[in-house]
Amino acid sequence: MRAIHAAGADADAWPQVLEQLRWHLDARVVTLGHHAFTTGADAILCESSDSGTFSRDMAAFSARNPWFLSSDDYVPGRVMTGEDLIGHGDLRRTDFYRRFLQPRGLLHLLCGVVDQRGQGAHCVSVYRAEDQAAFDARQRAELACLLDHITLSLRSQWRWQEADELAQALLALSDQETRPTLLVSGDAEPVYRNRAADRLLADRLGLCMDGPRLVAASQADRRLLHDTIARLAQDDADRATAAPAVLTLACAPPMPPVVVVVRAAGQVFVRQAGTRQGLVMVAVRGGHAGHDPATCMFARQYELTAAQAKVSALVFAGQSLSAVSRSLNLSENTVRSHLKQIFQKTDTHGQMELVHLHARVCTALP
Repeated sequence: MRAIHAAGADADAWPQVLEQLRWHLDARVVTLGHHAFTTGADAILCESSDSGTFSRDMAAFSARNPWFLSSDDYVPGRVMTGEDLIGHGDLRRTDFYRRFLQPRGLLHLLCGVVDQRGQGAHCVSVYRAEDQAAFDARQRAELACLLDHITLSLRSQWRWQEADELAQALLALSDQETRPTLLVSGDAEPVYRNRAADRLLADRLGLCMDGPRLVAASQADRRLLHDTIARLAQDDADRATAAPAVLTLACAPPMPPVVVVVRAAGQVFVRQAGTRQGLVMVAVRGGHAGHDPATCMFARQYELTAAQAKVSALVFAGQSLSAVSRSLNLSENTVRSHLKQIFQKTDTHGQMELVHLHARVCTALP
C-alpha cells in the first residue's frame, strides 16, 4: 500500500507496484491500462511481465478481446474474473485466445476497474497461466482491497499531471509575452520569470538580482520594492482583492525609469516547507514607446485632447520634457502647458503621480 500511494507522486514507480502485485497474486502478467470501447484500442500505462512486450503484442488483438464485449460490466470499483465475462469454453473458440493467449500459455484473468469515463475504462488486469489455478474468492478480495488505494493514487496522479501540464502550457504562453513578468515569493525570490524578464534583469533596467532575490537596480528604490512585495504577499483576507501597487524604478542614465506593477497572485502550497506561501506578480509596464495614445483608455477616461494624450503617453514612456518636445516637434513651453492641463484633468500633482495613475488605469498597455 505504501508503494501504491508513493506512485501517486511518481509515475515511474508504477512498474514496481505492478511487480509486487504480480508476486503477491502469483501471476504471470499484470497491466495497468485504459481500454476504449468505441475503438477497441488499448493504452497500457505500464506492465509487469517476464518479456516486457505483453502490452505491445496485445495491441494488435485489443479490438478482438472478448473480455471487453460490454462496457456495462466495467463499473468503477468492481473486481471480476474472466469467467464472469465469458466462459472458458467460449473463450477458447475465439481468435483472441488461439492467436494471443494460448501461444503465451495464458488463460485466467482477474480484473479491477479503477475508473470509467465516457466510453473508456482504466483497469488493473492480472493474468495467470493455463496450467495454474483460476483466481478464487481470496484473490478477488485482496485485489478489491488494493483497488481502492490504486484508484485514489492514480486519481491523485492525474490531478497533479493535469495541474502541471496546464501550468506548463501557461508558462509557454508567458514566454511569448513581450512584457517582462516575474512571479516571486514574499522574500522576493523568483518562482518563475519569462524570457523578457531575463533580458530586463541582465540589462538591469529598473530590476536586477541580488543573489537569489529580486531587487531594484537603484539602491534608493530597494526598500520600497522589498516592502511592497512583502506587504502584498501577506496572508490576509483582503489580499485576493488588494489593489496593485505601481512603482517607478530608476534606471542608470540615460535610460528612462520603468514602471512596475506589483500585485498579489494568490497562495500556493510549498512542498519543501510544508506550508502555503503568498506569491506576488511583478510586471514591467513602463518604457513602451509603442503605446498608442489613440486607443489609450487613460486618455479617454480623463477626456484628454489628442495632443494631451500624446504628451501623457510619452511621459509614461519615461521621456523627459525636452525629449517629449523633440518627439512632438513642440516647444518645451507648449509641452509644459499641456502637462499642466493634464495634471488638472487627472487631479495629479507631478509626473510620477501621473505615471502611476496611467499604469493603474490603462489596460491597453502591453
